[in-house]
Amino acid sequence: MSYVISGDCCSDASCVAVCPMNCIHPSPGEPGFGTTDGLFIDPRTCIDCGACADICPVDAAKPADRASAVDVQLNTAYYAERPALDGLDLDSWEPPNFDRWSDGPRRVAVVGTGPAGMYTTREFLQRSTAEVTLFDRLPVVGGLARYGVAPDHPVTKQIVKTFERIAAHPRVRWRPNTEVNVAELEGRYDAVVHASGSFESRRLGIPGEEAALTAAEVVAWYNGRPGARAVALRGPRVIVVGNGNVALDLARLMTADDRRLAGLDLPAQVRESLAGVTEVVLVGRRGPDVAAYTASAFREVEHSLGIVFRHHVTPAAWDHRGLTTLDGETIAADSLITAIGFTGRPIPGLPFDEVRGVVPNVRGAVVGRPGHFVTGWIKRGAQGGIGVNKACARETVRTVLTADVPQPA
Repeated sequence: MSYVISGDCCSDASCVAVCPMNCIHPSPGEPGFGTTDGLFIDPRTCIDCGACADICPVDAAKPADRASAVDVQLNTAYYAERPALDGLDLDSWEPPNFDRWSDGPRRVAVVGTGPAGMYTTREFLQRSTAEVTLFDRLPVVGGLARYGVAPDHPVTKQIVKTFERIAAHPRVRWRPNTEVNVAELEGRYDAVVHASGSFESRRLGIPGEEAALTAAEVVAWYNGRPGARAVALRGPRVIVVGNGNVALDLARLMTADDRRLAGLDLPAQVRESLAGVTEVVLVGRRGPDVAAYTASAFREVEHSLGIVFRHHVTPAAWDHRGLTTLDGETIAADSLITAIGFTGRPIPGLPFDEVRGVVPNVRGAVVGRPGHFVTGWIKRGAQGGIGVNKACARETVRTVLTADVPQPA
């Protein structure tokens, strides 16, 4: 089901910038912007990701089944005679006003093919004549869009098809199953953009935590990511420490009924393990007023049976009895999953901020390493959904195109 923008639209266009499918129009610069009755979401290309709802300052973007019939009708009517757009008109390139990169083609390496890397590639294709080589240790493009989105959100995963089209462009060379390092890329490219993401789960730092599961390994397991290890998820009660979107995804999936699980693309062993969970306790160290989950993620679980929210609870230890809290309470459970966020992994040869889990950079340019750039979570920290990477990638590419980058020998 697509999202709809209601009559309360303020037309500030924040939603346009984060929409991963370029399906909100008229956008700034297009005919009708500022004169129509707000903005409209194309139901033909919307992937139901909720990015527009999460950023809308006036709560005007909402699922179609929660909007008025009039708003749904107006939204559909706007696109009745307009062709579907996905922002992939990559061959209608017009030279940008960037003198340094006006003569081409230039050679660019993008390391990592998740949303950050693929949006970066699209920006290069649309804004320059650059030839892009994509590297990824996995056999397919998509990253967390393919292996991080919950399996009960198959529509959101459709954006992977867009990324596959980018990888198939004539000016793109795709190198799957390939790990590269900074040293071997030196001198071969005009610019190297690192889009390695942040896949390391942050730790609680409590006794017994080594026996618990992390969100990163559970998500990789139920999404079938190549190389993911099997997870021993035991029920019927599971504690999830964390109040972000990933924590809510885990809780929603583990408490899904048999009929919903049966309709998902899940390995039999995963489906069997999830079916053995009947209750999930979501533990938050802070209150609900500062919870990290988005409104759209909360709407999916607010009426779910089997999910219990516990706020202002600080974990102190984990063992066979359950989770012991700082005030001495023991919450009995069969499994513990930590979902308190992710952090980046150092890239050998580049500086690294251990506290923030990012590569130090200025608008994407790596500090102290000319010719190297970053985008996505390894640039800004592990926050923001798929669509946020669009604006992040645009900033990095603009930095690359305007930088005084020497030609390789």
